[in-house]
Amino acid sequence: MGSIKELFRSYRSVNSRTDPSQTPLTREAVLWAYRLYLDREPESDRVVDEHLRKCSSTQDLRNNFIYSKEFRDKNPTLHVPVLSGDEPAMSIEEVRSEHDLQKLFDHTQHIWQELGTTEPHWSVVIADEYRQAKIQESKESFYRTGKQHVAQLFGSLERNGVQHSEFKICLDYGCGVGRITRHLSERFEQVFGYDISLSHLKCAEDYLSEENVTNVVLNHLKRLRDIEDLPKTDVAYSMLVLQHNPPPVIAFIMEGLIRALNPGGIAFFQVPTYRLGYSFSLANYFAEQAARREIEMHVLPQSSVFEIAQRAGGRVLEVIDDGWTGIRLKEVSNTFVIKKAI
Repeated sequence: MGSIKELFRSYRSVNSRTDPSQTPLTREAVLWAYRLYLDREPESDRVVDEHLRKCSSTQDLRNNFIYSKEFRDKNPTLHVPVLSGDEPAMSIEEVRSEHDLQKLFDHTQHIWQELGTTEPHWSVVIADEYRQAKIQESKESFYRTGKQHVAQLFGSLERNGVQHSEFKICLDYGCGVGRITRHLSERFEQVFGYDISLSHLKCAEDYLSEENVTNVVLNHLKRLRDIEDLPKTDVAYSMLVLQHNPPPVIAFIMEGLIRALNPGGIAFFQVPTYRLGYSFSLANYFAEQAARREIEMHVLPQSSVFEIAQRAGGRVLEVIDDGWTGIRLKEVSNTFVIKKAI
């Protein structure tokens, strides 16, 4: 069975507005999943055991199969556009006050610092095997999940005819515990990792040291304005990070990443761009959302991304429907490939 996007299950549950039944998983359920979704028996008892280990419910199991390459290859006509084109616009308030932007940034930073202290790996990939109690057993598989992201980056560059052989420097924004940073370090001479959580950065530092990775420099972002002092880079990378910030902060970070690019450099980042019913206002956010301590999922429209790219001297080469937040009706996540003018 082909591999799936490791984070789909986690961000589907984080971002869901419903509370589906979490039916406990049985061996019989796994056997029937193979028969119903793939029209075959499992290869071995080992793969059945692997599903039982990784999936905590029948919902997890169903997602595992529906979003597998084998299922998609066998059922290409089942995959339909998530938007019809007549959806209403989202109401998203612009925030330009430096004080308010910093306040939003501080709130997000506090949440992630707490998560990094208690469950640094689980907060990056929300799966039970990556909780602190189990991470020593699953650490290798956790860091291995970052490899596919780097493959996606270089696949996109090559598909768009970007000559990347001279790219030496990469900036990984939201590097967390170094899950993707580790693999970026194998493709670039120098990698700068930035994160708002010191606790996550400490885990990254320990891991990279264990792996004898010497070409990564980790940096802590204390204030939002630190984005304006990012080092010049050939590639600015951010995956599954921007979405955890309110839209005005996403916009500020995004513009800073593009401005940090060397001429001809590439910004490669993911962000949700549409969710039916999503809205953001500063007053409502601090009255409601900011009172909670949880992983947040936000949206920035494609039109805003295009405006930011143009303002910062970039040109959008490609917009990928990535499905990283789950392929659900009326919700879109995109990965953008943006080239800085030469």
